[in-house]
Amino acid sequence: MKKQFVLSVFFVFVLTISTYGQEGFAAKAGFNNVSISIDTDDSFFGDASDSELGFYLGGGYNFELSEDFDIEPSLLFSFVDDLTSLYIPVMFKYKVADKFNIQGGPQINYLLEDLPDGEFGLDLAIGGGYQIDSNWFVEARYGFQVSRGGDFGDFVDINTLTVGAGYRFN
Repeated sequence: MKKQFVLSVFFVFVLTISTYGQEGFAAKAGFNNVSISIDTDDSFFGDASDSELGFYLGGGYNFELSEDFDIEPSLLFSFVDDLTSLYIPVMFKYKVADKFNIQGGPQINYLLEDLPDGEFGLDLAIGGGYQIDSNWFVEARYGFQVSRGGDFGDFVDINTLTVGAGYRFN
């Protein structure tokens, strides 16, 4: 039920944006690496960490704030191992050169699995992008966990590296 609701919201988001014009809408896809660290404070078992590779897909809309500054909220579905997550990054972009930008901002993540705790998280993401031509671009960013809801919040640290490409509809 939760997945159907989120997918419905995603498609309404895409259709709503497309009715206002295609100038800033972009489709995105790429690879992600999710790393999890667990601090047990236990001298016998110690700490644990693991990382898993996966992929993401979704879309976003780029709003130009000025000649050098943009803001781009996105809706991305992440598929890693047997877990599906929804990421909602809101990236502030600064154009450092003609085709290069640096970006940073908050990123909400929501685990779409039926787990009782720890479904929501808040990250701070930083990265960069390169505009290949008027439509195609590549970007990479790293999300540092700031907070996580539920009982695991104090000792579980989840960080995400994403590298992907996108097509901006003009």
